[in-house]
Amino acid sequence: MSKVVLHIGTHKTATTTIQDMFHKNAGLLEQHGVVYPRIGRVTGHHGLVYDWGRLPPVFQLEVSSLDALTWIAREHAHKKDVTVFLSSEEFSRVDPDVAVDFAAVRERLSAFDEIEVVCVLRTQWRFLQSVYLELSRNQNPVRPPKIVANAIEKGMSLGLAMDYNIILDRLEQFFAPEEITLLDFDTLCASQDGIVGAMLRHLDVPLGLADLEAVNNGKSNVSPQPLATWLSNIMTEPVRPPQWLVNHATKAFEEICPKPFRPCLFSGAEFNTLATHFRPLNDRLRERRKALQPDFAITQPVSKEITLFRHQVPITVSNRVIRLLVMDRIRAEKNEKKQN
Repeated sequence: MSKVVLHIGTHKTATTTIQDMFHKNAGLLEQHGVVYPRIGRVTGHHGLVYDWGRLPPVFQLEVSSLDALTWIAREHAHKKDVTVFLSSEEFSRVDPDVAVDFAAVRERLSAFDEIEVVCVLRTQWRFLQSVYLELSRNQNPVRPPKIVANAIEKGMSLGLAMDYNIILDRLEQFFAPEEITLLDFDTLCASQDGIVGAMLRHLDVPLGLADLEAVNNGKSNVSPQPLATWLSNIMTEPVRPPQWLVNHATKAFEEICPKPFRPCLFSGAEFNTLATHFRPLNDRLRERRKALQPDFAITQPVSKEITLFRHQVPITVSNRVIRLLVMDRIRAEKNEKKQN
């Protein structure tokens, strides 16, 4: 019996870690009945989404996305006792301008005996924070209050669904409820061998994390420290701050703030607003899946776990980072005078 699993993310749920580890260990996984195709120039299968999304050229395959899916089905759908695992968080986008044509995807994979869509979800404040931090790698994003307001108003942020019922609504247009599996990110991370181990168990692979060759020590594309990133963004907006400034801000927080240090990008009020708004929506999602997944629930946010919200940042941290900026400007001016 052949099966294809579409692991559709979502974004910032250790997708890169899973993709890097599965790509590196593809040969070992195939020995245990799981095929992770090595296609394209990156470890994730973003090329299977390229034709619909506005994605970087590095993701583009030599053939179209649909032709690549046809090739995968032709190569593997006829095999017995094989599961093909395809992974790209770009499958989870719901913006009509870049949304994947799941009807076409399903048709190209129809030769498989079974199809399953696996979607990992995390509590909204953490998801929103991670999206902000990912954007900060390449630009200076809008400030957190505006991001929170957009998420509340639209159920979306930066093209990604914050109300996960939107994702389920879309999936149910193309897949039967029993073909969809929703998983809670925090629950997976807390399980044996973390999210990679949880994914191996979901695929019935009799391997543990120790059996795999690690990539990036088992953690790829780790988000930077949120408050250090935010403070650096504030000080240099609208341009992106230099990495040295983010590094120094991170060190300042580590030295000044008491341990344990568990920061949050949002203020206490924003945190509570997000929790209050999304709790009933998450409850609705859990109810929709209850018959098929009675144990599924998104981990609820707990404010007591946070040791420092944005509105609590000590002035001593800001002062130290400001001094660094001033000193850097003084050095730059001295260098300019020497050159002139």
